[in-house]
Amino acid sequence: MISFSQIRPFGAACALLLAACSSPPPPPAATSLTGQPLPTIGPDGIAARWMEAEADAAHLAWQCDPSEMRAIWMGRRLAYMGRFQEAISWFASAIGTYPESYRLRRHMGHRLLTIREVDAAITVLEEARELAKDAPNRLEPDGSPGPEWEPRSTTHGNIDYHLALGYYLKGEYEKAARLWENCARQWARTDDERVAATHWAYMSWMRLGNELAANAAVRRLPARPDVLENFGYADLIALYRGEIQLEDLLARTDRDAALNYGLARWMIARGDGEAGNALLQELAASPGWPAFGVLAAESDLAAPLPEVER
Repeated sequence: MISFSQIRPFGAACALLLAACSSPPPPPAATSLTGQPLPTIGPDGIAARWMEAEADAAHLAWQCDPSEMRAIWMGRRLAYMGRFQEAISWFASAIGTYPESYRLRRHMGHRLLTIREVDAAITVLEEARELAKDAPNRLEPDGSPGPEWEPRSTTHGNIDYHLALGYYLKGEYEKAARLWENCARQWARTDDERVAATHWAYMSWMRLGNELAANAAVRRLPARPDVLENFGYADLIALYRGEIQLEDLLARTDRDAALNYGLARWMIARGDGEAGNALLQELAASPGWPAFGVLAAESDLAAPLPEVER
């Protein structure tokens, strides 16, 4: 016979289950540029536990030594877990302590772009650029470096890169192109940084109809860029230089958002708007919405601008 005391916990469990089933879904993490809710994302399983431990360690380190750099790492760890709003709030609070910090603003601007707050991102990144103008350019530590990996980008380069993306999303293509070229020519220390910035500069010039400037940008890169991360951008540079065909890249099954966005723009520029826009729609529906290729696709679909590309 089952006693009443045995039934009560079961009944409580049922009540909790019913409450969970009737509770409203979590609010969206952000709203896309096309007005769609973007779901909360983040790691799970072992990866989630590992990243939580990394964030706990970063917070403990900051408590022991609340320096600018430790504040940056705490915010970065939050962002890596998909907690973008918390990361932005953390960076904003840290800027209150370090009001002249261009490095905190660089990371805050990045994450404002992630949640589609483009105007706010531009404001913060313009402040970062002004504050950094007399500072030395340094390599920026990666979030998860491997034993054979070195940092692939610089702080000044990242400020210009992300600010240029903000301008691009607003349709200010000349400002974007010049900043990306500055990133590639003045600040970059690796080919990973150069191919990424040059790809975006190429697209910006092409959207202005300036094929001469676009082709000049890609010709400045070495024949075989030495990349460890940005393989999609390197493939797009090869496409722009006529070293690989569109069909070869479309046949690949490992295309990331950066490569897909570049291919979509390439097809649109060459008159295949139907295929290009279909790829933009596919990108905009991607679950990996923090990727800049997805963000740019949303921007194109939200406010189509007159095409002058040739």
